[in-house]
Amino acid sequence: MGKLGERKEYIVNKALNNNVILAFDKTKKEEVVLVGKGIGFGKKEGQVTVLSENEIEKSFLAFDESAKKEYYQLISQLDSKIIGVSEEIIAMAEKEFGPLNSHIHIALTDHISFAIDRIKSGLEMSNPFIYEIKALYADEFRIGKRAEQMIKDETGVDISESEVGFIALHIHSARQSKKVGETIKDTKFLTDLVNIIEEELSVNIDNTGLTYSRLINHLRASISRMEERKHITNPLLDTIKEQFGESYGIATKLGKYIHKTKDVHVSDDELGYLALHIERIK
Repeated sequence: MGKLGERKEYIVNKALNNNVILAFDKTKKEEVVLVGKGIGFGKKEGQVTVLSENEIEKSFLAFDESAKKEYYQLISQLDSKIIGVSEEIIAMAEKEFGPLNSHIHIALTDHISFAIDRIKSGLEMSNPFIYEIKALYADEFRIGKRAEQMIKDETGVDISESEVGFIALHIHSARQSKKVGETIKDTKFLTDLVNIIEEELSVNIDNTGLTYSRLINHLRASISRMEERKHITNPLLDTIKEQFGESYGIATKLGKYIHKTKDVHVSDDELGYLALHIERIK
């Protein structure tokens, strides 16, 4: 935030909604996307507007040339309301999480537009990972729920919980600077591991419950440590092997699958902690 009263001149290129404008910063001589309460109200193309920095919640500077071209293509093709609400959602997410990968301005906007078109045509897309998203990316899902209301207020369209899940995926991917496809792949890998545990124990774990959430979050944390080559010591390892032999055996099978798929070293210490989680499910 700048000092109170520090004011700058902008030329309005387009008011996307009452709170978002595309503009040219006359001081820095660059195009920007500005988000702030009421800053787009009544603004016309070519109009010079003077804004103080405390009126601007978020100022987004367009990306490199190829991404900028892609973004401006979106602007020319999509409903301004959708671009505007997408920018407000991104600004809200960045307030919560800090800077996101700039590609979200293209990816999320495109996704929301496509989702709204589908819903208007009566085509609902189910999200096969909705329970995993709620468990793994709870903070992003919470932002997605707020986005759901913003989209309804701006467009009059009700989006489903599945769509909220997809928005959460986009936000999480941008936090990690990953493509959404990679995040989906990571999420599917975790569900594959849970499926192996269910098969080995001949159980069905309620994917809406605390046990499932605990297990899938432990798996994610464990795999992250393996990928980052962070070693942890398990002081209970010998006791776990002795007392929970069956669970340790299942953990070993999981370890082989993780190693084969991810090409990472899976330590006995990690297997021990995994065995404890498996034991709690039995």
